[in-house]
Amino acid sequence: MPITPFHWSVLALGFLVFNSLYLPALAISSVIMDIEPAYYMFISPRADGLLHGFFHTYIGVTIIGLLVGFVLVRFRKNVDRIMGFLKIPQQSISNRLVYVSSLLAAFSHVFLDSFMHSDMKPFYPLQQNPFLGLVSTFDIYLLTGIVLLSVPVLYLIKVVRKA
Repeated sequence: MPITPFHWSVLALGFLVFNSLYLPALAISSVIMDIEPAYYMFISPRADGLLHGFFHTYIGVTIIGLLVGFVLVRFRKNVDRIMGFLKIPQQSISNRLVYVSSLLAAFSHVFLDSFMHSDMKPFYPLQQNPFLGLVSTFDIYLLTGIVLLSVPVLYLIKVVRKA
């Protein structure tokens, strides 16, 4: 799913287990790796036409997840200030859970994309993609779309409960 908001459906899980997952980590780590296909689409197309490379593998997103976790922990006070402004503070989340959230979101991205993109090799250096075609692209979009639509509702419920 290059450059789509559907990966933010993982935020629904974050709202459901609010005290166990860090929403900013879920939001950033679920989409940041799509810089890679955007780069290949708009800046420097590959000769082979492929869009999903190293940062759409579990090794690649592990690096991304750890880096995003590190940055969020480093700037935690600023991020928490923004979360407070949005009426969903999460200061009680440990730094360890920031990393867990970041890795979970990054892994979810590769997992979802693995069903749809023939150029993905999620278990690199292995060249196979055992998930390709097991679930239709339509079904992935339908499921993630429905879950994504629940995110604003879950946000409102969370804010209203606090008030």
